[in-house]
Amino acid sequence: MRSKSKVVTALCLSTVMSIGFLSGCNSSESGSADAEGQKKELNICIWDGLFSEEAIKQFEEESGCTVNITYIDNTDTMISKLVEGGNQYDVCDIEAAYVKSFVENGLLQEMDHSAITNEEYVEPALMENGPIGDEEMKYTTPDSNSGYTAIIYNTETCPIEIDSLTDLADPALENQVALVSSTISLYGSALSSLGYSPNSTSEQEISEANDLLAKIKKNVKTFVSESAVSPLVNGECSVALCWDYSVLCFESDEYWDQFAIADIDSKYEKFIQYWGITSTCENTELAQEFINYMISPETVAMHVDEWGQVPMVQQQYIEEYLPEDFYKNPCIEKYNELSEKSWLVAVDDEQINLMDKYYTLLMGEGTE
Repeated sequence: MRSKSKVVTALCLSTVMSIGFLSGCNSSESGSADAEGQKKELNICIWDGLFSEEAIKQFEEESGCTVNITYIDNTDTMISKLVEGGNQYDVCDIEAAYVKSFVENGLLQEMDHSAITNEEYVEPALMENGPIGDEEMKYTTPDSNSGYTAIIYNTETCPIEIDSLTDLADPALENQVALVSSTISLYGSALSSLGYSPNSTSEQEISEANDLLAKIKKNVKTFVSESAVSPLVNGECSVALCWDYSVLCFESDEYWDQFAIADIDSKYEKFIQYWGITSTCENTELAQEFINYMISPETVAMHVDEWGQVPMVQQQYIEEYLPEDFYKNPCIEKYNELSEKSWLVAVDDEQINLMDKYYTLLMGEGTE
């Protein structure tokens, strides 16, 4: 998961309480379309680094709609903007782990899947199992394929064979490790490595996970909030627990042999993104039109070309829009393997409070 999670329910409740004072995407103040032909606007909140800006501009041209984009780099930022900004967004790009909180707190309206006709091209595995809290996908639809928080190592410079997360504590890796700064990613991975559930709310188990992370921390060169590509590529680190394997593989085929995901004795974290339409959006048809456009084979190919990612669209429908040797990329096969060896959790306040408590200790002097 790409964010350091915090207490979500309280923030969501604050948002719900303010709904009566909010404006949707069809308000006269926003200049949206009405019977007199005012300009249509759509306000979206999305992750940076996933979607093609050129594709969004193309949607504006084709639909006659102005798309106002707010980019975020973690879900905490999205929640804060929903609260502070008066839930001014019509369409949101939501991490699977947060969908349950959004649904339970009434932040999303039900999705009319009959209007999202391009779902027929999406990988079946993404459509068969919805996110925790919306398993039947009444409120969401996938907007990207699965990603993974995994141990990536430099095959040329990593001094040891890595079979477990615990190997990152090996003294041979002193000052060579990069770690994500996401609490769920860190503690979930440590819990899984110790044989516990990543969903654990046991303080004893989370304390043990913290002990493991404290040992690994002695080898950490840098903590990264967004990407470990730079320290891996420039040789600063020979190994990282991060979500950047797809970035490396699609950046250059030179990295195909240079970097690999370690095959370890526990599962890796999976994360998926979903489109959701906010409960205050009044122009639902336009929001659905946008989502349908964004998951079409042609548009997904534009996302892939701009950012590099495993397509969410089935190969037979998208390969004509991709380079001829695209499916030779090792990330595609590796991610298919990891799909069966991964875990995904929903944000839980009790767990997050405990993880944040120990994360504070981990990053302080008390862990030495």
